[in-house]
Amino acid sequence: MRLRFKMMLTIIFILILGCSFIGVGYLFYTKVIHDDTIVIADGNITINFLNGNEFSATEDKTLQFSVTNNGRDQASYYIQISDVKGNTDTITYEIISTDSNVEVSSNLKSEIVSNYITIDGNKTDNYTVAFKTDGNEAYSGKIIVGVKQEENTTLADIILKNNEVKKETLSKIGESATNDEGLIESKGDLGTAYYFRGNVSNNYVTFAGHNWRIVKINGDGSIKLVLDGITDVLSKYYEDNNYSFAESKIYESLENWYNINLANYSDYIASYKFCNDLLYDNDSNTYQAYNRIITDNIPIFMCIGDTGVSKIGLLTADEVMLAGASINENKDYYLYNSSIETDYFTMTSAKSDNSYYPFAVGINGALKTDTSGTVFRGVRPVINIIHNINVTGDGTKENPYVIDIDKKEGE
Repeated sequence: MRLRFKMMLTIIFILILGCSFIGVGYLFYTKVIHDDTIVIADGNITINFLNGNEFSATEDKTLQFSVTNNGRDQASYYIQISDVKGNTDTITYEIISTDSNVEVSSNLKSEIVSNYITIDGNKTDNYTVAFKTDGNEAYSGKIIVGVKQEENTTLADIILKNNEVKKETLSKIGESATNDEGLIESKGDLGTAYYFRGNVSNNYVTFAGHNWRIVKINGDGSIKLVLDGITDVLSKYYEDNNYSFAESKIYESLENWYNINLANYSDYIASYKFCNDLLYDNDSNTYQAYNRIITDNIPIFMCIGDTGVSKIGLLTADEVMLAGASINENKDYYLYNSSIETDYFTMTSAKSDNSYYPFAVGINGALKTDTSGTVFRGVRPVINIIHNINVTGDGTKENPYVIDIDKKEGE
């Protein structure tokens, strides 16, 4: 009897000791801990992926994870779905947490689910992620929880530190910006954005063996970059009367360039929404973007037309005008590059008259509406860098921001 009692005490002691090592986050679940459980400790934050942080299935699937703040002070974290593969048109996901009031439902894609959620000290946020499919298509990906560090070392932080943010432009939008107007605050789809305008000289970035220029800080903290030049291959915009960017010849050219030049750096490139503005105005026989940009001079960062999620795309005509372009020559703003010896396409619609005319940028820096999408013109790639990368440099041509491909903030 005594031996049995001692054995029971020993088992209870082991169970208690084990629970103390498991961590607070697990105590909020009544499920058995799986073999594929992943625990990540980042300072005072512990992330517990009860079913692992990677998913791969052909049927409905549910994952659970928790985020625990073991410290006394508030902290912040973000949630991202990354590296999604497969035909996900018929697959949706839902992520819910009553603890953090997060509730997101969307088609499955690589995206930042929620940017910087605040969690109080000694608190746990529990999450359930449910994937649903109406077919047998295979899909996969992973869930990332990143912790915001106290040190302001991300590229967005450094850009904001190195520039005086201005509320208004020096020149009128729609007129050529020939002076260094710096960093301007604006509104975008995901909140406050900051964009460079005019003849700026501190928005250079070196990444993946190529030189880029910073277009803007997106509302979620990611950074939009445009190649400081064009690719070696010219391309039509479209053929077969299909104007959709996702099915265009120029997107095919961009994908080929991405696979050759950027595929090895995909972890640092965000899957992002690119705006393909195909809303047509029958009254003027032009696309609505033409009226917005050319007639009214009110370019915007918020997308009114169709969007597509991709890791590579093109500039919009709105972004080109906000950067400093007009319908006139401008060789004194940062998008102008004397080495570009052909017009290059944007992904914004201008006109349609027996042929589709996307906006283009001329070799003299002007915004053009008369370049047919059936002719071969330049391809100038655009990517969005994830927000939690680290960099060195100051953004000048002599000392560009260099992305540290071996380190991300929080790792």
